[in-house]
Amino acid sequence: MNNKQRIIAIVCGCLVLAGSIARAAEQSVTELIGQLKDKSPAVRASAAHSLGELGAAAKPAAEGLIALLGDSDQLVRRQAIQALGAIRPGPDVTVPLFIKMMDDADPGVRMRVLQAVSSAGEKAVPALIAALKNEKAAYWAILVLRDIGPAAKAAVPALVEQLQDKRPEIRREAILALATMDDAASAAVPKIAGLLGDENARNAATYALGRIGSIPADAMVTIRANTKSDDKMLATVSLWALAKVHPDDKDLRRETTEKLVAMLKDPDAQVRGAAAQGLASLPPAPEITAPIFEKAFKDDDETVIRSALDSMAGIGAPAVPKLITALKFEHVRGQVAYILGQIGPAAAPATEALTALIGDKSPRTSSEAVIALGKIGPAAKAAVPALVKAFENGEGSNDHAIAFALGQIGPDAAAAEQVLAGALKSSDSQLSLVCAWALTQIKPGSAELAAKTVPVLTAGLALPLPQSRVAAAEALGKLGPLAKSAQPALEKAASDENQQVREAAAAALKLIGAEAKTPAVETKTPAAEVKTAPAPAKTFESGSTVVTLRDQVSLKMGSTVVAKLPKGDKLKVLAVRAPWVGVEATIDGKAKTGWVLEADVDKP
Repeated sequence: MNNKQRIIAIVCGCLVLAGSIARAAEQSVTELIGQLKDKSPAVRASAAHSLGELGAAAKPAAEGLIALLGDSDQLVRRQAIQALGAIRPGPDVTVPLFIKMMDDADPGVRMRVLQAVSSAGEKAVPALIAALKNEKAAYWAILVLRDIGPAAKAAVPALVEQLQDKRPEIRREAILALATMDDAASAAVPKIAGLLGDENARNAATYALGRIGSIPADAMVTIRANTKSDDKMLATVSLWALAKVHPDDKDLRRETTEKLVAMLKDPDAQVRGAAAQGLASLPPAPEITAPIFEKAFKDDDETVIRSALDSMAGIGAPAVPKLITALKFEHVRGQVAYILGQIGPAAAPATEALTALIGDKSPRTSSEAVIALGKIGPAAKAAVPALVKAFENGEGSNDHAIAFALGQIGPDAAAAEQVLAGALKSSDSQLSLVCAWALTQIKPGSAELAAKTVPVLTAGLALPLPQSRVAAAEALGKLGPLAKSAQPALEKAASDENQQVREAAAAALKLIGAEAKTPAVETKTPAAEVKTAPAPAKTFESGSTVVTLRDQVSLKMGSTVVAKLPKGDKLKVLAVRAPWVGVEATIDGKAKTGWVLEADVDKP
């Protein structure tokens, strides 16, 4: 997937979010599983993302998602991993997943797997404890337990057992996992202290004792001596642990901070990284901390900068000034811009710095900066002139992101009206759609613009990506009665094979003042099955109630199974077309329409 395809996939997803569409949780699992095998990486990635939105309801897709772990496209693999984390398929899947990822050459995929399983939190712990008994899976299970942290306290005894493992990496990671349990791991302190003499585990043991906040008297002597060690990493973590355990000792805290700052200049990248993380987790007086991150960002080693960025990613708005400073360093700009975008409107102070990156020579940096400006929204209005200029002079690779950003900025991006309107006739149908969407955000009440955008948005209802069709329907709805001419296309979209599109179209019809035909299901009778299905001697009236006679009754829309209904489910009759009955069912508190066979229902 090239950068342009990546941007289109991201922007399509952003358009759906920007329109507050929360319908992915109801999209047909069956159709999405089919899309996982699509030839287009963008479609595969989009399908995986949508399955993740479905959560536990998408468990049948677990096998297909796991197959995507070997996909040739990195974005597809990562979306599959994230979806598996949201679906939480259970230990029968997760343990083999641990083993499979060991052979995956992409570290990003490994990290996604860890994040996916750890997102299950406490519920995943029993399976992870079981995985500790599997020699191949133990290492990865420990990493996930470490990520879960205190919620995995039930695993403390099993992790303590791992401290005796013959493999040094197992001992080290088990110690670090125990460290994340905080007070829950206090019973493990003596065992951890006993590993201060283990050359392969002493750094981890020192860190763990400092993190847990408890250092036995004999261990205290060892750790104090280690502050003067020739092993700079050991000396660094020993200072940090002492300061953590003695927070009221201002002299010790000052000494620790000064030495950690000095270690940021150490030739050893690991020492510098440890110093940066230690400083982030042990904030001293403001007058001491002020120059800390500046010194870190001046370091030529990417490891230090990334370590500092990672530590700030979870801080949010307070991190914005330091992130702006980090944009000065070419090799991390893309990552920094992405983090600022994740922070959103609170990252408004970064508008000027991000604007300067719109024309960056790195396509990834440029697109991330533009998308970040869009996520900041109206507060990024100062970027409008630069965005318009880039759109006019660009080569097309970033146009989708720019149009999205201008739309997100809204009415304050009025200066972009002419260039966006000029792109409505682009041969790139996705670009035309995003530009039309942006214009509806900038001037939603303009009849003159509506005359230009409605035809483009109407055509967007037939685009291949479901997210594009949803965005088109949403934009038409925003125009209200001005989009009246789109009614026929919206009525057709109300019977789209995609549930998300159907509901977006139905909502748009209401906003333009035209209700979908009742019952909407009449346009999609499962006619292919009418020829062979028997016609029971039953009579139902529109408006009456029927109940399902068995489990797993298929509620269908055309050839698509919208839902499986349980036995005894009450349904409202909307229409009768033997041997089918058009009904309205209530699923998860929401009304859904479709067709069921007469043989599967009867009067209560």
